[in-house]
Amino acid sequence: MCEVLAPAGDEAAFYAAINSGADAVYLGLTDFSARKSAANFSLDNLKGYIDHAHALGVRVHVALNTLVKEGETDRFFESVLGAWNAGADALIIQDIFLGKRIKQAYPEMTLHLSTQAGVCNLYGARLAKRCGFSRVILARETPIGSVAAIAKEIETEVFVQGALCTCFSGQCYLSAFIGGNSGNRGFCKQPCRKKYEIDREGFGALSYKLSLSDLSVGEDVKKLAAAGVASFKIEGRMRSAAYVGAAVRYYRDILDGKGDLRADLSDLKRAFNRGDYTKGYFFGQDKNLISSAVQGHKGEKIGEIAKDKRFGKLAFVRSSYIPSPGDGFKVIRGNTEVGGGSYSASFAKAAGGFYLPADAKYREGDGVYLTLDTSLSERVSARRRSVPVSMSVKIEEGKRPHAIAEGKFGAKEYFADFVAERAKTRAVAFEEVAQCFAKADAYPFSVTVKNVEIGGSPFVVKSALNAFRREVYARLYRELAGERACLARREIGKKSAKISAPEFTTAVISEDFSFAKDVGDKIGAAVFAPKNYKNTDEIDGFFEISKYYAWHKWLYLPAFMTDEDIKAVQKSLGRFDGAYAEGAWAAELCRERGVKLFAGTGFNLFNTCSLSALAEEDAFSAAAISKELSQKECAVFENVFRFAGGAIKVMELGHCPFGRSCLGCERKDVYSMTDEQGRVFPLRRYEASCCRFELFNCAPLAPQAVRYAFYDLRTLPLQEKSACLSGRLQSATAGLSSSGVR
Repeated sequence: MCEVLAPAGDEAAFYAAINSGADAVYLGLTDFSARKSAANFSLDNLKGYIDHAHALGVRVHVALNTLVKEGETDRFFESVLGAWNAGADALIIQDIFLGKRIKQAYPEMTLHLSTQAGVCNLYGARLAKRCGFSRVILARETPIGSVAAIAKEIETEVFVQGALCTCFSGQCYLSAFIGGNSGNRGFCKQPCRKKYEIDREGFGALSYKLSLSDLSVGEDVKKLAAAGVASFKIEGRMRSAAYVGAAVRYYRDILDGKGDLRADLSDLKRAFNRGDYTKGYFFGQDKNLISSAVQGHKGEKIGEIAKDKRFGKLAFVRSSYIPSPGDGFKVIRGNTEVGGGSYSASFAKAAGGFYLPADAKYREGDGVYLTLDTSLSERVSARRRSVPVSMSVKIEEGKRPHAIAEGKFGAKEYFADFVAERAKTRAVAFEEVAQCFAKADAYPFSVTVKNVEIGGSPFVVKSALNAFRREVYARLYRELAGERACLARREIGKKSAKISAPEFTTAVISEDFSFAKDVGDKIGAAVFAPKNYKNTDEIDGFFEISKYYAWHKWLYLPAFMTDEDIKAVQKSLGRFDGAYAEGAWAAELCRERGVKLFAGTGFNLFNTCSLSALAEEDAFSAAAISKELSQKECAVFENVFRFAGGAIKVMELGHCPFGRSCLGCERKDVYSMTDEQGRVFPLRRYEASCCRFELFNCAPLAPQAVRYAFYDLRTLPLQEKSACLSGRLQSATAGLSSSGVR
């Protein structure tokens, strides 16, 4: 059976998800949650919520899906253990190698690999399985062909509804480098939702060039089910309970083949809708993927502004929608919001529409969109999910009262802790017992009293009968909720294994090494990042230059590589000493291919526990720690590379920012993307199985003096490449080398 997995950022959303039909709920704790701004849950109250879910047959997955710094590992492991002992059905972890250590220490735990780990191909799935994960939450960019192949390797979970990140999962550093707020740490400030312009004809006007529409797979979820997907995930831990309830009901009805899908989708749009929905990446980039015109909640169009004699004070909305007091609206002309307002019961009534407060900017024909449907919120909050329970009660004088609860859970028998005495005046009545046991108190039971049997003339004090009922339902609730045997704290192998000193001290990433005639002797390892991975002439050119130097030669592999992309590079890979890779999946590729692995900054190594687990990989040769760490935080690592200067890659895009408008595309190697403050961000294009794009920070990092240094020279002019390696690059930023990120 396919699972509908719903988000819960707070208590209201938690109950909305369950009461609307979710099979499972995922939530975060106050610490180590990728949605730090959500209300979240605590270890103190988590068990109560999990018990409620389990009593109703709903699973709970706890997201501990941020990167963990060295000084936080003990607290992180305490949270892992606390969440599991509270009854979590699965723990969602971002760091695959930290997860490997957790599974080694606690084989009883069920681990799901977060979408932030960037699994988008078979190699990532195999690595996750080998590290002890039972499910992978696939990167949103994974094409459906790869989804089907991965589903044969390991259980899969995919996003089907909600916001899409612009950057490939786990590889966004833009918020970190322009403001010190790491998306990988749950503090993303969403700079991708700001306005930019790009130096290509037709893309020069300021608009939301990086912003993506919301994902809504809709009825195509059945195609994903046919591909073997086990769980359908709704994004939205920052969304309202009304949104969660509407989204769950929509997908529940699709999968169950019932309900009014048109009405369900209408509710969903009213709850939250950034604009035209996209089907996402599963079926190829569609025309609605980029949402360049509208940001924020657009709602659902329900009418338009019309001429009316009251236009001076109130604007007449021509619509069949009947509003409720408190409903909220936006007025949109084309793709521009021109106003909005709330409906009041005091407004005049009118046939064929209703009135809103007027605005001089309104014009006849402007679209009116419903953004707050108070009736939807009321309908969602009124939903109740319960366990049907059929009760039989027997009370005989001289015996302990006896109750049997029956349902899908089977039959459960309970006895009171007292004996019913013979009545001196009035025996307990059938109706009295039936009315008593018809009450489920606060428990999520819908009770039918099937049978009451009175034997002899028994007497039971009313308070004792009520106490017996409460105990019956309390015990039934506890049994349905289940009780997990708590695990004791175990030592997790977090002490860093001794990492051998690398064979070289300086590594350089570049797409062009023609500058090497001036500084070639400063390069120990040359990491070649082709402009076109299928162009063997490019690779031949690199080897022609490198034959004059004793360089270690590595092929650069981006984090986002589909199975088709990997096919395009495998022939070339064998010519190099190994792969410098940004995605953890490459550990499995290198192991299977028998080549060396240089783990890049995209591995997001934040602590020595993860590093030691990575170093156990057969293919491991060298590693670079995260470029988000400060100088002080880097000090605990030995014999690893640090990003020491050059161009700072801040995004790996999974799509074409030009909407695949290939006709007329000049196919420049580097475009310039400019924000509203005039800062210019290089946008590099390269080709694997198709065009891909990488975004770099508006200023490079000034060269740093570190023992094992690597430099990224992509997008830098030739003269600046040489200047960076010589320590003479002036137009640079200090980046995060001193402060790190939160």
